[in-house]
Amino acid sequence: MSKGIITTEQRLKQVNSRLKNKNVGLRIELRRRDERVAILEEKLEKALLYIEELQKYVFRGKKKDEDDGKNNDGDKPKSGGHKKRSKKSYRHPIPDKAEITNKEEHKIKNCPDCGNKLSKIKILEFYEQDIIPMQEWFEKLKKTTLIKITTGYCKHCKKRVSAIPISKQKVYIGENIKQLIVYQTTVQQLSHSQILDFLESHLHFKISTGEIANILEQQALKLKARFNDLIKNIRCGAGTHFDETGYNIALHDEYSGNYAWVMASTENNDAVFSLGKNRGKGNAKKLLGDDYGGIGVSDDYGAYVNIFKKGNHALCWAHPHRKFRDLKNSNGLSEEKKKQCEKFYGQFSEIYSEVMEVNQTDFKKEERVEIKKELISRLEEILKPNSNDPAKLKTL
Repeated sequence: MSKGIITTEQRLKQVNSRLKNKNVGLRIELRRRDERVAILEEKLEKALLYIEELQKYVFRGKKKDEDDGKNNDGDKPKSGGHKKRSKKSYRHPIPDKAEITNKEEHKIKNCPDCGNKLSKIKILEFYEQDIIPMQEWFEKLKKTTLIKITTGYCKHCKKRVSAIPISKQKVYIGENIKQLIVYQTTVQQLSHSQILDFLESHLHFKISTGEIANILEQQALKLKARFNDLIKNIRCGAGTHFDETGYNIALHDEYSGNYAWVMASTENNDAVFSLGKNRGKGNAKKLLGDDYGGIGVSDDYGAYVNIFKKGNHALCWAHPHRKFRDLKNSNGLSEEKKKQCEKFYGQFSEIYSEVMEVNQTDFKKEERVEIKKELISRLEEILKPNSNDPAKLKTL
């Protein structure tokens, strides 16, 4: 056979080789596309979950889980749903006798229509709850006291003395109005202008915004000692809870931002708040002090990571529990991933419930150590990765 002639067999081999190379190229391209699709699916999943979180934040709504008939906590609704209110619940409660300030009697002996004398007389009792007319408020609430102070000169001390300390101002503000201003500012969250309007319109009491600021500063100084005592008592306890949240406040020289920090005792209701701060961890360290050796309980915000001694930082169970619940209720996941989230949430909730039950029992260290080992083992088991874990579940 001539060397220049290509046989059918050789031609087929060449075609086959080209097809193999093309097949390899297509496989590589397909693998790259699969990788890109997986990345895009993960990004889409994150985006859908993020949109859901934004919707909850904006609308503050708690949707019922349509699939399993459970609420957002994962618990079955109580039988019968919302309890029907009784007619009595729509009525104002009967006041105590000590609350009665006035009495009215409306007597009748004869029929108002025909004038005949009435028989089988009954006396019915009703209660009208009201306030005195607003124009009389200042007469009842405002108090102006003329104070006469006797002074005299002491020849021995060579100075003039008085029966009580003499104010620098001829007309000054009493303690009760100062306490009202503090109450309206801190509890009722009224602005300075709203406080001014109330005092002038209801009490005929005129005051300036500068005086309000001075009053708040003076009252804060009076409470400073109690504030420091609270901090000291909480630090001396076995553990503390920490948290921070946005809190708008009129900025002042000593304030650095619109955040509020709280440090609370794990043993009682003691709690201290630090307002007008930024979100830096220095605020938590300042509340905690340098020598704190107790347990610190917080969420997983990074500011809390290194402020407690090694091994003394406990993460709150409620935060991940709520996030796992929201994830299993999400509509932004595929059916397989949603089932995996539901399964994980059920397992985590079971461990969480047991932890709470154990916390209600008497503390016996040996028993707690054994229970801890068993619960940690179960927790590590459910934390093993699963192919159907969505990206957010892996992160959590």
